[in-house]
Amino acid sequence: MRPVLDIRAHLDTRSAAILMAISLLLIVAFAALGGFVQPAVLEDGTSHIDFTGFVLTLPLSLIIPVITVMITAGEWSDGSIQNTFLQRPGRLGVLGSKVIAAIVVVAALLVVSFAAGALATWIGGDLIGNGAVFDSLETVFTTQLASLAATLLFSLAMGLALQSTVLGLLAAIGFPFVIATATGIAAITGSETVMDIVSALDLDTAATTLADGSGGAFELIPIALLLVLPGAYGIWRWNHREVG
Repeated sequence: MRPVLDIRAHLDTRSAAILMAISLLLIVAFAALGGFVQPAVLEDGTSHIDFTGFVLTLPLSLIIPVITVMITAGEWSDGSIQNTFLQRPGRLGVLGSKVIAAIVVVAALLVVSFAAGALATWIGGDLIGNGAVFDSLETVFTTQLASLAATLLFSLAMGLALQSTVLGLLAAIGFPFVIATATGIAAITGSETVMDIVSALDLDTAATTLADGSGGAFELIPIALLLVLPGAYGIWRWNHREVG
């Protein structure tokens, strides 16, 4: 495994440089939006870290799938995976290296994001408003970070299973949107059967429920359907797909 090579190969491209620059700008902008605006709209003039974290999840829910799918499936799409396999024998080693590279890049981005969010919350609360509130920091870990971790894992599963940048992005970004829409429709209909079916495909809710300790066996169904099965298929396909 050589995840450093995969990280460098990804970050050294012009498209990745543009993507990372845009991502950092969006993160700083949304962190500032979440931290600075709160004192102006809240009656007590405070700034809360959990709200800033929620605002940050909006761009990150799009940035994480793009980065993850590009790292895991990009070489299959542009045809360069054949050269990679020739230079680095052992498909499983290459696969593991790319997965580690994607996790490391996303983890670094999350650290930067929530550090910026904490700084913006402090500036907005203590320097602009009437105080910064960090008592809800646990919510950030049990809700926002759990949701973003689910986004990362689902994006990895889609990148491995589909091995196409376009298809992987459509699935990683589009499927959660469809499920969120279906959840709202199911709530309107009031049908428990429809709600159970949608819940069995709602990975985000399952992740946050398990993270706060209130989950049960039912929350394992989305993990099995959306992570384990496509991930296992992706590993099998990675080892057997013809290249060239």
